[in-house]
Amino acid sequence: AVASCKGGVGKSTTCVNLAYTLSQSGARVGIFDADLYGPSLPIMVSPEYGKSKLVMDPVTKELQPVEYEGVKLVSFGFTTEGSAMMRGPMASGLVDQMLTTTDWGDLDYLLIDMPPGTGDIHLTVGQSIPITCAVIVTTPHKLAYADVAKGIRMFARLNVPCVGVVENMSYFDGDDGKRYFPFGEGSGERIQSEFAIPHLVQMPIREEVSSGSDEGVPCVVSD
Repeated sequence: AVASCKGGVGKSTTCVNLAYTLSQSGARVGIFDADLYGPSLPIMVSPEYGKSKLVMDPVTKELQPVEYEGVKLVSFGFTTEGSAMMRGPMASGLVDQMLTTTDWGDLDYLLIDMPPGTGDIHLTVGQSIPITCAVIVTTPHKLAYADVAKGIRMFARLNVPCVGVVENMSYFDGDDGKRYFPFGEGSGERIQSEFAIPHLVQMPIREEVSSGSDEGVPCVVSD
């Protein structure tokens, strides 16, 4: 699971680039976009946005994932609806159905791009499948720390270990050779220390990371 209670910290960006890095190492990888209300997967990994659609096998009644650059993709954004407008229990039921009726084949890794918050969908996913571990995404902002702490506690209640913290938008290197921290420092380290999470990755602000997501080609694929 790639997660953070706070929106806009880069969960999907982290999830997608991690998935394609694993794929490039030779692993069989799938991505499940668990955000029905704001699915971002079709935009981030589909240069021909709007043309790729999920289909159901008429015999087995299983969903057939969209595939891009060898990675299998399932998102509500790949349906004719695009995004959902429904109450929590209906949304969590739909997520469970999509997750468990998809013909994933044999995968080494299934990465789940979790929605913001700690609601019905999170509990449904956590109880439907045995999640091996979680990667927590945050930013240096103090507000992000408060939300991320809630997410880590949620995974603890689901008995899912958090193995890494990604502090996104951590810094940028200026043309003058200096390193700048526009959003402050220490949030990722504080999370790692307080919750005894083994790994901390600090991701810099890089234009190609953002532009790759907007153009539908993840930066680890284009570069």
